Amino acid sequence: MTALQQESILVLPFTRERAEVERRLMRVMSAARRHAIDELESYHAFGPKFTKFDDFEPLDRQDAEATKRLEREAILSVREFVPEVIDLKIDVFGAVAVTTFVMAYDVTTEQDEHYSFRARATLVFANDDGSWLIVHEHFSPFVANS
Repeated sequence: MTALQQESILVLPFTRERAEVERRLMRVMSAARRHAIDELESYHAFGPKFTKFDDFEPLDRQDAEATKRLEREAILSVREFVPEVIDLKIDVFGAVAVTTFVMAYDVTTEQDEHYSFRARATLVFANDDGSWLIVHEHFSPFVANS
C-alpha cells in the first residue's frame, strides 16, 4: 500500500471520530427510550437533505417534516420503548459516518400490550461544526423476500 493509499479516508481508522459517533448513537437511543423527543430531534440534521426509510408504514422515503411528525407520534404514543443496539459497526469517512447494526426493540403500549421487533438499521451521520447529526436513517425488518 502506498503512502497516499494509507492516507485515504477509505482506510484511515478515525478512532476518535468513531468513539464520538458511538456516543452520539447511544444518546439517540437513550433519548428515544426516555421519550425525550426534543432531545432526540436535536440529534438530527432536519432540513432539505434529510431522508429516512422506515420499517413501518409509510414505506416511502420520508423527508424531515414527515420523520419529525411520525417519530414524535410513535414515541409519544407508547408507554415504553426499549431499544438495543446489536452488532454495531461504525465507518467514518472524514465528516461522514455510516453506522450499521441490528436494532432489537421492545414496545409496551398504553393498553399494556407488549411487542418485540428486530430491524436492520443504518444511520448516516454528518459532522456539522463538531456535532455529529443524523442525515439519513434506514430501517428494514427481518423478513425473507418472496
